[in-house]
Amino acid sequence: MEKLPGDYIAGFVDGEGCFALKFRRDVRRKRKGSPVYFYWDIEFAILLKGDDKDILEKIRNTLDCGQLGNVDKRGTIRYAVNNLNELRDKVIPFFEQYPLRAKKRFDFKLWKEALDLLYKNKGLKTNIASTGNSRGTRKRVWDPKELEMLKEIQDKMSYYKGGNRKWKWL
Repeated sequence: MEKLPGDYIAGFVDGEGCFALKFRRDVRRKRKGSPVYFYWDIEFAILLKGDDKDILEKIRNTLDCGQLGNVDKRGTIRYAVNNLNELRDKVIPFFEQYPLRAKKRFDFKLWKEALDLLYKNKGLKTNIASTGNSRGTRKRVWDPKELEMLKEIQDKMSYYKGGNRKWKWL
């Protein structure tokens, strides 16, 4: 499959891409006591109309990472990279070589800082209270200062996303 020029992809992402940092709440209803887990999630994504699937396949082929979903009931298709290693080893170097030009470059800079923190602390418990029993919890937890840094980064990123939505559980 054809690969696209890096500058083309950077311009495309300036307009259509998303560098997301989310604090997630996951309820495991099928487990006894329906335990609740909290975790940080980071993602690079592009969401387009389903008839633009070809361009997303070419972007995915050029970056050599991520997943392309199917056209959903709203007629949209999503390309996303969630894997920390792929984000660190492929997405960041790509956008450092082909820099973003619009205000999304500021969002990318903050997102990159968040990814560094998440990568450093991968596998550690956030130490945020949840329901359910405590069996199987990890002994090593995030440094509270670094968790606070992630919250601050997420707050700063909301400026570039046009919203100031606060998380209910943070």
